[in-house]
Amino acid sequence: MQAHCSPMRAQSRGWLKLRSSNPRDHPIIEPNYLSVELDLIDMRTGVKLTREILEQQTLDAYRGDPISPSKDVQSDAQIDEWIRQNTESAYHPSCTNRMGVDDNTVVDPQMRVHGLENLRVVDASIMPNIVSGNLNAPTIMIAEKAADIILGKTPLPRSPAPVYEPKNWEGSQR
Repeated sequence: MQAHCSPMRAQSRGWLKLRSSNPRDHPIIEPNYLSVELDLIDMRTGVKLTREILEQQTLDAYRGDPISPSKDVQSDAQIDEWIRQNTESAYHPSCTNRMGVDDNTVVDPQMRVHGLENLRVVDASIMPNIVSGNLNAPTIMIAEKAADIILGKTPLPRSPAPVYEPKNWEGSQR
C-alpha cells in the first residue's frame, strides 16, 4: 500500500528565468519548496494524518511496516527533517506565466504575452493558482478556450443553472 500527501494550496513560490536569449538553453528553475513555514506545517500534518488513516484496524491485513518515513520518525522535528530531505515535485509545474491585467501578470485574458506581438502562452503556466486535482483536464480546457479565442468564436452565454454550495463545508472538514 502506498500513500502520498502534499499541500494543495502551498504558499511557497519559486521562480524561473531565461538563461540566455538562445531558445535551446534550458531555463534556470528554482522551485523554492518549503520556503514558507506554513507549507512545512501542512506537510507535517499530512504525514501524521496519513499515518493515522493507514493505522486503522480495518487495514491491518493489507498494511506492512511503514518504509518512508519509517516508524522511528515520530517527533515533529524528525518528521520535518524527513520532509525537507524527501520533498519532491509531482511533476505538475504551473502558474509561472500568470494571466491577468495587472503588472504582476505575463499574459492577458486572450493569452497574449504582455508587450509582445504574435505570441501567446496556452498551458497550465497561465493559471494564477494551481488546482487541487490533476492539471490535465483544466489545461485541455485552457487550450480549447484559446482555440475559440484565436478562431474568433463567440463565447457561450453564462448558464442560469443553480450551483450547489454545501452549507458549513468548512466546519464539516477535519
